[in-house]
This record gives sequence, structure tokens and C-alpha cells, in this order.
Amino acid sequence: MLSKSVTHTFLAMLFAVFTACSSTGPKGKAFTHLEMADKAYDQGRWVEAEQHYQAIIEIALKDFYAWFRLGNARLHQGNIEAAIHAYESSLQRDPRQPKPHHNLAEAYLLLAHQSLKKAHGLAEKTSYERLIVEEKLIKLRAIIYKPVSDLPSPAKGLIQY
Repeated sequence: MLSKSVTHTFLAMLFAVFTACSSTGPKGKAFTHLEMADKAYDQGRWVEAEQHYQAIIEIALKDFYAWFRLGNARLHQGNIEAAIHAYESSLQRDPRQPKPHHNLAEAYLLLAHQSLKKAHGLAEKTSYERLIVEEKLIKLRAIIYKPVSDLPSPAKGLIQY
């Protein structure tokens, strides 16, 4: 039977190896970033969440979840084009996921809304074009703000009227 000191030394070395493997390797770093990213995300700290999800993607490029959450963090910051890229990247990794499809559609709707607002501002006040754009804006607002019961919109509060 091994002496207590040899057993304790062996256990200490084993613990050190497992700790080093779990926290300093790529998987350990990814999990650390994931914990920090999800915490920041849950607290609405979008810039910090974006940074951590980006770090996860650099370690685990095929992680659809990190791409999806990266898109949400970017959309909350109003960076619609970057959010679209992240949602599309998420779907390239797992096209069977419904939430990235939904949020990609939301992002495109927000992009359309921005473009229509710009057209509205450029059109002459009494022009036919401005009237058409106003009608489309009304319809688009109704679509954007129609609630989906099981999927909270990542863009809640992004559009100011």
C-alpha cells in the first residue's frame, strides 16, 4: 500500500494536470469565454458579450451557438450588417436551427426599415414616392413589432420613432 505522502503527492499532481488541461487548453479557454459571454449577454452588456463570443469563434469556428449569440449581441448594438453576417455564419454551421433563421429575418427587416426611413427623408414632402414609402413604413412597423410568443426579438427597442 502506498504511503499517505505519496498518495497525496500523486493526487496533487493529477489535480494539477486536470486543472491545467481544463483551463489553459483551447476547450478550457472557450468554456471560460462562454461563461463570461453568457453572463454579459444576460446582463445586457452587449459589447463585452460580443468580444467573448468572438473569442469563442476564434477557438471553435464551428460553434453555431457562439455565432448566433454574436449576431444577437451585434443586433442589440444596432450593427445590423454584422449581425446578418453572424446569423448567416451560424446557419452555415447548423441550418436546422430555427432561431438564427428567425433573427436573420428580423435583421433584414430592420435593414429594410433603415433604408425606407432614409428614402422617406430624401423624398420631397408632397411627392408620390414619399407617400409610397410612408405606406411601406407603416406596414413594416406592423411586421417588426408583431410579437412572436416563443422567440423574444433581439431588436427590442432598437428602432426609435
